[in-house]
Order: sequence, then structure tokens, then C-alpha cells
Amino acid sequence: MWWVGFETVTWTGETEPTWYETFEGEAKRGFCPTCGSRVAAIDSDIPEIGINVTALDDTSGADLLPIHASFKDNAVRWLPSVPETEHSTAG
Repeated sequence: MWWVGFETVTWTGETEPTWYETFEGEAKRGFCPTCGSRVAAIDSDIPEIGINVTALDDTSGADLLPIHASFKDNAVRWLPSVPETEHSTAG
């Protein structure tokens, strides 16, 4: 997955994600109420909301370039691979 962090988010559309606490008091994940796709994450130790970039309408911004990939060996073939870069301080 390819995530980007935002300090604030304004949800558009009919509803916002359905939230489930995945680790009590530590993390919750937001899922599309229609299809069940994971679209967002909130972790108690990170002051941003993480949004799965594939859930965004426009991913063309220069500030949305990936800087780190987790689980690269398990990446789906149809998404472009993330080039090797220095590790970010987040995740």
C-alpha cells in the first residue's frame, strides 16, 4: 500500500469511512462503507491521518511521490514499484 499523511482531512461524497479500532487505544483503520477497501489509518503515536493514495481522486501531485515501501516483496505487479530511497522517519 502507498500511504500519505495529512494533518486534516475533509471527506467528500456521501459518507466518511467506517472506522474499526484495530489495536485498542493505539490504532484504528477506516474502510469504505460500500466496498470494504481500506482507505485510512489513525495511529495514536503519529499526529497525522494516513490515507491510502489509491483512494484519492488525484494522485498527480509532486508531493505524493512515495519515499518508502513496506513489504516490497509482496507488492502487486500492476502498481509501479517504489524506487530505493532513504528511509523516511514515518513508518
